[in-house]
Amino acid sequence: MKLRFPIFIVKKRAKDEVQKQDAVNSLVDIEPVKPIASPERLRLSIVRGDVKLLETYPLYEPWAYAYITEDLKAGTINYVVYEIGLTPQEESVYKSIVDYIMWELEPPKTQIEDVRGYISSFAKRAIRLFQLRLGRTPGLSWSKIGYYIERNIIGYSFIDPLMRDPNIEDISCNGPNLPVYVWHRKYEYLPTSVVFRTSQELDEFVIKLAHLASKHISVAYPVLDAILPGGHRIAATFQKEVSTKGSTFTIRKFREDPITIVDLISYGTISPETAAYFWLAMDYKMTTLILGVTGAGKTSTLNALANLLRPTYKIVTIEDTPELRLPQENWVQLTSRPSYLVSGVTEIKLFDLVKISLRYRPDVVIVGEVRGEEAYVLFQAIATGHSGITTIHAEDIDAAVKRLTSPPMNIPSSYIPLVNMALVIKRVTKIDETGRPRPVRRITAVWEVEDYGKYREFALWDPLRDRFKVNLRESVIIEKIAKMKGLDAEDVIEDVVRRKSILNYLVATGKRSYEAIATYVYNYYYKPAEVLKEIGFKEK
Repeated sequence: MKLRFPIFIVKKRAKDEVQKQDAVNSLVDIEPVKPIASPERLRLSIVRGDVKLLETYPLYEPWAYAYITEDLKAGTINYVVYEIGLTPQEESVYKSIVDYIMWELEPPKTQIEDVRGYISSFAKRAIRLFQLRLGRTPGLSWSKIGYYIERNIIGYSFIDPLMRDPNIEDISCNGPNLPVYVWHRKYEYLPTSVVFRTSQELDEFVIKLAHLASKHISVAYPVLDAILPGGHRIAATFQKEVSTKGSTFTIRKFREDPITIVDLISYGTISPETAAYFWLAMDYKMTTLILGVTGAGKTSTLNALANLLRPTYKIVTIEDTPELRLPQENWVQLTSRPSYLVSGVTEIKLFDLVKISLRYRPDVVIVGEVRGEEAYVLFQAIATGHSGITTIHAEDIDAAVKRLTSPPMNIPSSYIPLVNMALVIKRVTKIDETGRPRPVRRITAVWEVEDYGKYREFALWDPLRDRFKVNLRESVIIEKIAKMKGLDAEDVIEDVVRRKSILNYLVATGKRSYEAIATYVYNYYYKPAEVLKEIGFKEK
């Protein structure tokens, strides 16, 4: 039998009285304490030779591990969550602690921001109390009990081990009795050993996710698009109202430590020379368009490039969900707000935010993705002297321009030259050192926009050699910057070379965090001689 738990432990205090009443009356199920996969069954499959173990690493040592296995008969690769289960004695103690927490934990008397921390603190005190009551008990692992309490009450229960895996970008469930899928950075989409066995079990979990995000999902409003604690993005549907198989969800995980330009260079996604070129171009407020399909890495590329912006610039970012992380202090982050039929809350669109952003007198306006009428306002802002960076779903510059000039964006063709540069990032396949094909991301082309219909391919990725072909001396942007500064093109190219040397130094020394990169970017503007001396750069 499942235990019932008050909703206030996973939901922030509601803002209006209707939601407060719902919060008091609602209950969330705590799932049974069972490991997702049986260690004995996995071990037996490996011994029999049915399964080959490709890789293993800890998720919550020593209680949860990820096992990447290959089914030798089917030829498929699977992601197995290997958990150490509770003994009957430990499960009895676990249920007693949960029962104690359920009855003794009171809702916070005042508004608090860290609800999960509030619950975690009480849960630790409860475990300590039971330790004192039971004393020394041979064969009882308090650490393991604590893991399952954290997993099922404070965490994400069945999928909590998946949420802990830094190699996983997306977690998705397509319905009951189907394996939960993950997007793994090394193996792409993999089926996991996690399965929601019944529709009720999945429905209750989707409701829990909605409560964790302080949102509402029901038969009346069966669609959810929200942010979970930690910044993870959740999209979900409820029952069979809009999804024929039943409730579904997809979680796009947010990295506390975002991918930086140094990471992109280390991964081979972008060449140091191309990265230095973008650093210089954005320094002079050149507008950039980032192209790619879903999951190609557009937002990560946008965030990495934005970290190179001049520290004195006023930056305004506009997103549906807050995913960007910038080191600049002079940064305003705006997010859209959907309407809720049950509460009558007014919708605030990207269009509205782009319009109001101009009141902030920004140097750079960054829109997470343009899809509709907000694109027209963004181009109006660029036409008045603001710099812009945004992403769009397209596979090349021609497809992007066709989308921009067609409904619902309707950008006049005369506005297209306001975009100075465009790049496309793609997921491609590369053979690794073991001979196995492995997915990687590459910026396969960079264009400079001379005019509508006239695009110069400035940089190109060579798939045979996995190298980038770049010719700075043919760059229109280099010529434009040289005219702006009253310099020769060779002087501007030398500036690109200096910036490239700084980026190579950061890669070589492993200084990859966005804080470290921001320090060198800042110092290059204010103490260039010191920076160049530190990295050992010598002028020609």
